Amino acid sequence: MASQTFYAYVVAAIVILTSFLRLRRRQASNSQQQPAREPRPFASVPPEQLPSHIQSLLAELPRCVILQTDVAAFQQAVDYSWSQQNREIIPACIVRPADAQQLGKAVAILKREHDRRSQAGAPTAGLFAVRSGGANPGIGAATVQDGVVIDLSLFCAVTPAADGSTVTVGTGAKWIDVYKALDEKGLVVVGGRNSPVGVGGLILQGGISFYSPRFGFTCSNAVSYEVVVADGSVVTASASVRPDLWRVLKGGSSNFGIVTHFTLRSLPSAPLWVGRMFSPGYQHAKALAAWHDYLEHVSSGQPGAFDENAAGPILSFVYVQSIGLQLIAIHLVYTEAPEDNKWPAHWKQTGFPSLWSFYRSSKVQSHTSAVQQLAVTSPAGTRHTQGTTTIRNDAETIAAVYAIYRQTTKELRHVKGLLFPFNFQAILPGWMNKGDPNVLGLEGCTEPLIIIGFAATWTEAKDDEFVRSTIRRTIEQINAAAAARQSDHPYRFVNYCMEWQRPYEGCGEENLKLMREASRKYDPNGLFQNGCAGGFKLDMECSKA
Repeated sequence: MASQTFYAYVVAAIVILTSFLRLRRRQASNSQQQPAREPRPFASVPPEQLPSHIQSLLAELPRCVILQTDVAAFQQAVDYSWSQQNREIIPACIVRPADAQQLGKAVAILKREHDRRSQAGAPTAGLFAVRSGGANPGIGAATVQDGVVIDLSLFCAVTPAADGSTVTVGTGAKWIDVYKALDEKGLVVVGGRNSPVGVGGLILQGGISFYSPRFGFTCSNAVSYEVVVADGSVVTASASVRPDLWRVLKGGSSNFGIVTHFTLRSLPSAPLWVGRMFSPGYQHAKALAAWHDYLEHVSSGQPGAFDENAAGPILSFVYVQSIGLQLIAIHLVYTEAPEDNKWPAHWKQTGFPSLWSFYRSSKVQSHTSAVQQLAVTSPAGTRHTQGTTTIRNDAETIAAVYAIYRQTTKELRHVKGLLFPFNFQAILPGWMNKGDPNVLGLEGCTEPLIIIGFAATWTEAKDDEFVRSTIRRTIEQINAAAAARQSDHPYRFVNYCMEWQRPYEGCGEENLKLMREASRKYDPNGLFQNGCAGGFKLDMECSKA
């Protein structure tokens, strides 16, 4: 007993030390000199010698274009990207429209350039990129070297309907700002769970919310969209107006146009119960068993097993290079806070409370503060990557996946400043098809799925390729291990995908057909398939202008 108590004190001290080191690293990141910037070939080019499409943007949208010669404004706009690697990708210029009409002009100009290049047989790739929140750490996810970045940060208004049933949100808003604005109105939406994440990317690619067990994916709760399509026109997509476009925007990302505003269903806000546990790494077998048993039970169909107020649990194994240890973190949410503020019966009856932990807390808090709480692991300006795959709830596969992760931590343990979370999240049959139909490909799924998510932050640029290639190889190993046990699944949670992944291969032929038909209809010459950098494409042939 005495030795266990001593160990608890030691581990608690480690956690305090880890928090201190993370704070110091964040402070150093903010105060130290920025790394050397990449060369900027357009920094000394007079406007009249810039490429013709940039000259056209300047002529038609003079107050919207930020050139490399506007050093301070340009650097600030580049640094809007969240990950350091994307801040090191330098576009030719940044276009920041203030409304849909200005954006439409910019898209029309880019389409003319795209069509001109297509007719001339010149490359069209990398002409432009679209950036909403800029949080995706994928290389070139929302920026492009020597191209045009369309920055949507001014589309950030949050406008509730008079009756409170819906909220119209600008695509460039951050979720934390959305929730703060809605707090004043006593409302909340089925939105993101992490404060730095932007509205546009999360909704268009799927999105999971604390309220997903009640309402489904975030994308399935968008009532309508305002979209700038390839010819520059501004259109509305809803269940009654352009329903084909409305359907494919629910998971189809930026393949059909640029969404400027989403109208989302809203509901009255209420306090959440949030439970957090931190355990030492040696508890991994018990944590994984509790996870497997929980998913098996809530998907059993037994009366009361599934509870729509229980947000999907998050189980994380976090390797911290600075102390050479792995910690286990469990995050639980219940959207109907108990009056006594104690553990809700749903969570109390699981295996999670019985895990030995050196720290645990439970409290009732606002939705906004719960979202802020999940945003502390990787501050802006860090070197970061992510990746994902999906497995079925098979105990042997879960154990094999964890063993692969442990081997990867050994390979990465010398990477300076490494923080390496390995996350388990669930998609349950009780909610995966709630809300409006989407194109995610889960229509016929009747079993729980596990989203395996990798995330890593580190310090030095020299480790970029090693970390990224190691995580890619790890994902491939997990896929092979799951396939060998027939517990793999083709679905990929697009919000967590690395840029090399091909998530639409798992959405099913019928959904892929719907997306390709919509792309040909609204973007026949392939502006967003071929000219737009970043995002996940539909792998289709497009007609030339």
